[in-house]
Amino acid sequence: MGGQAFAKSDPPIPTPRMPPEVYAQVLTQTHAVLRTYFGHVDSAVEAPGKETYGDVDILVYGPFNPTWADLEKGSTTVAETLAKALGAKKYLSQKGNPTVNFAIPWPGQDIEDMTKEDKCIQLDVHTCFSLVSFKWELFHAAHGDLWNIIGSTIRPFGLTVNDQGMYLRIPEIELYDRKKSMIFLTANPSEVLEFLGLEEERWWRQFRSKEHMFEYATGCRMFRVKEADDPNEAEEDMTGEAAAAITHNIDGQEGGEKGKKKLKHNDRQRMAKRPIFKEWIDEFIPRCRERGNFRKPRASREQIQQEAITRFGVQEKFETRLKEWNLVKHQDHLWRVVIKGSIPLDGIDPALRAAATRTLKSTIMEGVEFEGVIPKAATKDEDGFYDIDEVRRFVMGNWEAAGRIGLARQDAKAREAMKVKAEKREKEESDARERKRKEVPA
Repeated sequence: MGGQAFAKSDPPIPTPRMPPEVYAQVLTQTHAVLRTYFGHVDSAVEAPGKETYGDVDILVYGPFNPTWADLEKGSTTVAETLAKALGAKKYLSQKGNPTVNFAIPWPGQDIEDMTKEDKCIQLDVHTCFSLVSFKWELFHAAHGDLWNIIGSTIRPFGLTVNDQGMYLRIPEIELYDRKKSMIFLTANPSEVLEFLGLEEERWWRQFRSKEHMFEYATGCRMFRVKEADDPNEAEEDMTGEAAAAITHNIDGQEGGEKGKKKLKHNDRQRMAKRPIFKEWIDEFIPRCRERGNFRKPRASREQIQQEAITRFGVQEKFETRLKEWNLVKHQDHLWRVVIKGSIPLDGIDPALRAAATRTLKSTIMEGVEFEGVIPKAATKDEDGFYDIDEVRRFVMGNWEAAGRIGLARQDAKAREAMKVKAEKREKEESDARERKRKEVPA
């Protein structure tokens, strides 16, 4: 199947897969056209061994020529301008989406003579909004499934590479909130490859075969293959994110059926959709295990974490994020476990208990006075942490008094609300009488 962007057009436009010679011809021609409009035009290095291509993907970065001001004067969009220049039969563009899909004639066809049955080629032009993102996307999209392979290698070591850059994950946070655990390191391809121990010059050329690409991936200094099974060793009951979060004794990739169980859910899904990644897991890694290759540990998660912190200068960010996270957890524990959890449940009037929790929370966590004073339990250290034992003692010794105070406050609020409501009703009735009086003829 080819690109599918135009499959639901009215009428549908056929865009079948292309043989390599057609792909190469279209790539060269469209690059030449787009370079007359953009300062930077390129396409990511393709995966090895592809026999057909579904579409043509091109990255561009400005400045666009003619300028946006020139286009606005002529009521023409960038997409319309490029469609004419590329001889496109149709294009698809959505506001806010940096990618425009073009259906361009198959080489040898004239747009004027095309029928609805004639096949086209799907060309996707993606606009980057900075030179940094242009270079990074070229890097990140290179070689097809290679980043899936490298990603499964570096993930247990606390590193993540996505379409924005390389990140270090904080182990204490990632199982609870993966996004908040991520500290940005760099979006510089050279820095990433150097840190991972991969040869940069080789990266920017297409691999001759999948095997050559697999061998390149093993150059990552975090790559290790698990030793052959010990028949007396119990099988680990650990899968997915739990396995990926181990910080000690990372014993290498296993591959095969047992190895699949330790992959993240996303990686297991990739195996079903990405044949090259599946071959890496199902065939290449087991083959390395049989040969006894790559068994020696080359790094630990702790080592990689400290190297990344030092190399990319993120010590302060790392410590601040961890401190903020620990403070949030501390406050949540203080409220749910220490305050609410220290008030008895059995045989207690629910209204009294609810009033006690509200009062104690306002006193300890919000600084409201309790019987005319701020208790010691409400005191925080310089980092914002409470003395848990002191809070627990205060709650257990004062929850009944807090409940009575809370009920009294609640009653006072209710009386005040009733008073306001009565005054409002009286005013409305007074205004109505006044309007009625004015309507009566003299």
